[in-house]
Amino acid sequence: MGIALFAIILLVFMLVQFGVLVVGVANADPAFADKGFSFSLLQDEGFRSAMDHYLLNGDMVAREALWSGVTGIGLILLSVFLWKRRQAADTLGLRIPSLKRSVIWIGIFLLLAGALEVLMRSVPAFQTDFMEKVLGSTTNMTMLVIGVGIVAPLFEEFLLRGLLFGTARHVVDEHASVAITAGVFTIMHLQYEVLVMLLILPLGIVLGYARARTGSIWVPILLHVMNNLASVLLG
Repeated sequence: MGIALFAIILLVFMLVQFGVLVVGVANADPAFADKGFSFSLLQDEGFRSAMDHYLLNGDMVAREALWSGVTGIGLILLSVFLWKRRQAADTLGLRIPSLKRSVIWIGIFLLLAGALEVLMRSVPAFQTDFMEKVLGSTTNMTMLVIGVGIVAPLFEEFLLRGLLFGTARHVVDEHASVAITAGVFTIMHLQYEVLVMLLILPLGIVLGYARARTGSIWVPILLHVMNNLASVLLG
């Protein structure tokens, strides 16, 4: 049941992102807006070219992250509470973590993030201009901070370290659950080059163990939000 919910919610998330992109592109160009939306519009070569152009547009990325993330979080909370009822909080890891364990995992994550940042700046192959393009094209920094910096990591953590991890722990051990969620976490970042994705994998592993060892989703949420906000605000 948990795997089915995960697949359905991920599909809805991607459909909402695609829908926001299509509507945004259509509204951005009067030539497309006058035609009205239809599936034939998606076959228009000019429209597909415009979609490619807006893929890294900061305002579009922010809207996609905001609406798909809010929709996904709502579906996760609703479906898990209807499914698990009294066990929903345990499945999603909604317990309050101890301060000591939280501080330990915050420290581990910061050390790893710092080491990866040094590696990215030192080795050209690990560098990416994704966020540079997003930041350079945004006209609404507040929306970008909310969408990419806060809502996106909230959704990813509730989906991966909440629903998926909580489901996986019923059938496999802690280490396998961490590996599964970290692998899916990495694959979900296909907007980056393969070498950059290899740096995302260890972040996913630490987020997974932070969830497992603290018993709480709030620690990986905090770490993930910190990481995304740093990317948005510091470039």
